[in-house]
Amino acid sequence: MILNISTVALRNFFRSKILSFIHIVGLSTGISASLVIFLIVHYENSFDKFEADGERIYRVVMDTQFNGMDGHGAAVPAPLANTVETEVTGIDAVVPVMTFQGNGNANVEFNNYGKNQVIKDQPNVIFTKPDYFEMISFEWLAGTPVKSLSEPFSVVLTEQRAKMYFPDVALNEIMGKQLTYNELVVATVTGIVKDLNETTDFTALEFISYSTIAKTKFKDDFMMEVWNDWMAYSSLYLKLSPNNDKDAVTRQLNDILGRQRKNDTPGNKWSFSLQPLGDIHFNYSYVGFNQRVANRSTIVGLITIAGFLLILACINFTNLATAQASQRAKEIAIRKSIGSSRKQLVIQFLGETFCITLAAAVLSMAGAPLLIDLFSDFIPQGVAFAPLTDPFPLAFLLVLVLTVTLVAGIYPSIVLSGLRPANILKGQRFVSKSSGTATFRKGLIVFQFMIAQVFVFGAFIVSKQIHYSMETDSGYKKDAIVYFELPRDGDDHRDQLTNELRTIPGISNMSLGFLPPAIPGAAFGNITFNKDGEEIKENVQVRWGEPQYIDLYKIGIVAGRNVRSGENIHEILINETYAKTLGFLDPSEALDREVMNRTTPYKIVGVMKDFREGSTRYRTGPVVFMNNANSW
Repeated sequence: MILNISTVALRNFFRSKILSFIHIVGLSTGISASLVIFLIVHYENSFDKFEADGERIYRVVMDTQFNGMDGHGAAVPAPLANTVETEVTGIDAVVPVMTFQGNGNANVEFNNYGKNQVIKDQPNVIFTKPDYFEMISFEWLAGTPVKSLSEPFSVVLTEQRAKMYFPDVALNEIMGKQLTYNELVVATVTGIVKDLNETTDFTALEFISYSTIAKTKFKDDFMMEVWNDWMAYSSLYLKLSPNNDKDAVTRQLNDILGRQRKNDTPGNKWSFSLQPLGDIHFNYSYVGFNQRVANRSTIVGLITIAGFLLILACINFTNLATAQASQRAKEIAIRKSIGSSRKQLVIQFLGETFCITLAAAVLSMAGAPLLIDLFSDFIPQGVAFAPLTDPFPLAFLLVLVLTVTLVAGIYPSIVLSGLRPANILKGQRFVSKSSGTATFRKGLIVFQFMIAQVFVFGAFIVSKQIHYSMETDSGYKKDAIVYFELPRDGDDHRDQLTNELRTIPGISNMSLGFLPPAIPGAAFGNITFNKDGEEIKENVQVRWGEPQYIDLYKIGIVAGRNVRSGENIHEILINETYAKTLGFLDPSEALDREVMNRTTPYKIVGVMKDFREGSTRYRTGPVVFMNNANSW
């Protein structure tokens, strides 16, 4: 029977090549889009599913409120980790993760066969405690999870990093070798773990013992004893004990916070909460340092689009197949005359639909890698079509082929198998006299055009949004500006580079600075302003650099002047939004006022025009600019 169905399907394919081609291309379009969208959705939902007892793992996050403005963040004050270990009960693992400051990378120096080598800007290096390996299950190739990070100046490497530094050395011989990080930390290799090879937001590849921080200048850099400020590099994960109450741990955390911040300004609110592991990859309110977050609404939208594209492809197939009924009428009449039942004809037509759908699926499999490459700028980097290593796409395609076969083929099969052979053999041309059938086909066509119009209007609206995001006045110059990061290897090299750049005729302006006006990775600080005896503390976004930074990006100054250069000159610019937050309706009223950044007073010498410091999704927040380019 299967051979007969395949033979007839192949015969009809060559008999109606154009129509068959339209069927296959139409279905493959919907299947290809669905396959790529499935790969994206499958990838995004596969993050951090491998951790043992993942339902007990949480990240500590912070919610704040300053002057009526809500804030949320994944960073916490650095002292919290050590305090939790001694004061909070019901926790199996306390896992602080401290990333190198600046761009999160480190310069790593090592000696291989008597030759010193340096790898600059090495990413994915963190400070953490042995409990990290209680939370993330690595396979140990050398060393043990308990002892490897128990002492200061210890480091655990992944197999990838171990072979990068010592390519021709056996893993057990790498143990005891030394690595120097940023010319500050000389760490001894005390453990090697197998590469994780899992989809995860925990991307660290080198793990330096957390106790090392207290023995180096990082103790001050990471503000290890400061409760009223925090850095994006500091995060904390907890693995709760079995059957422990999440709310009970949250209350203990906030009790600690209340004791440490009892002298806070009235009206300002701080609180900790526990974010489940499964929510970390999808929550835009709590974005970790250098973390990519997926948007659940975008995923739902993609699934909806895939569904509609499949429905359109099925409707198109149904209409074309039904319209073909008159061409197959004699074939159907002869089959029925020699004894074929209606059930057999339905199976025959569904089999033909299956063959066409299968051909469309094969075409989609060939086209999926091309689509992923074509839209690589919009698709997460980890998305790939690898059916030999991942069976889920093939399982999805099989289910999709069966579903499309049933949805697209059932109605034409019923219509075609219902033709009366007596009328056809008398020479009467097939005309559907069923008002229900005609109405159904018209309904399909109307629905098809309606969905197509929705897509057209949706594309128009999205294009308007993109046009707004790209063409709206950002408040700073973007054209003809090149931005790049300098390696952290001393002031002499930096000064030498900048001096040589200034001699190039094609460069009209240049500035050292922290980051461009709008880019992921912003820094925040608690700026305090004393107004008529009342302290106003605000979590403010901080930009800093040379005075030329303001001229380079053509950021307007609506009142006052630019900051000046100088080691002991503490001057600051604030934006219009921050001036209003401080209560100054006229920007000039803010001039010569003093604000405190930690323990250092800064004089407000100018008010910047508001500029876009983030996505056009959000309103502009308070921003300050300081003259401090020494480390950037």
